[in-house]
Amino acid sequence: MTPDQGGVRVVRKAGALLEALAAGHGPQTVVQLAEATGEPRTTIYRLLSTLQRMGWVEETTRRGHYALGLRLVELGRAAIEQGFERRIALPVLRALRNETGLTVYLTVLRGLRAVCVERMDGREVLTFGLQFGGSLPLHAGAGPNVLLAFSGPAVYERWRERVIARGEAEALTPRTPRSLSTIDALVRNVRHNGYAVSSETNTIGIAAVGAPVLARDGHCLAAVSLSGTPEEILDPRRQSGLIESVRRAAQRVADLSDSRLAPTPPGSDL
Repeated sequence: MTPDQGGVRVVRKAGALLEALAAGHGPQTVVQLAEATGEPRTTIYRLLSTLQRMGWVEETTRRGHYALGLRLVELGRAAIEQGFERRIALPVLRALRNETGLTVYLTVLRGLRAVCVERMDGREVLTFGLQFGGSLPLHAGAGPNVLLAFSGPAVYERWRERVIARGEAEALTPRTPRSLSTIDALVRNVRHNGYAVSSETNTIGIAAVGAPVLARDGHCLAAVSLSGTPEEILDPRRQSGLIESVRRAAQRVADLSDSRLAPTPPGSDL
């Protein structure tokens, strides 16, 4: 085995250990980690020692019990903020939350998933549903539907190929659309309308409305969405107003993003 091959194996083992810690319910012992990863305890001890020095793993107040370190929170936030500049959107999202009283989300495309890069709870805090840093499949929910519809044909074809390989799309609830024909029709509808509305397709008891943040060139930067109970979102007396509010907020975020990226005119003062 070459040194490079040995290094790759160590990285894979460290990754498996971190995933085992993430998947466990609370801090875990060396014995539990060895069982979860299939590695000998001596290897687990060596990996834990290195990862602790890096801040990626911490020993808890219960001696011999280990948990993910806070340094990973910093790395995770940095990973989330790569690409779209979420801080630009914060004042707009806050205003949307205050206007509607509902929970507001900002999601971006990562691979073939919709990742939540900002969440602002409404008057009634939703303890379930998509959390900050969490992700959803692109066919399940208003924000994800918007990303699927507006991220371009290459993304959509890759997503379709994955579903075809599976046989059908992943079901998160009994109301999640699963067949390609159903989702194709949904995407066409979202593109035509310029927004998406969903109800209980990723979480029972949650409905949502979402709109795309589109750059000047038509590229979909992100999706802005509102969520609440189906009664709140689907109420015909209120829904059109919610849709308009979300679309207006998404356009405002797009305008701010475009102005930030626009070249500075020659001779202007900053």
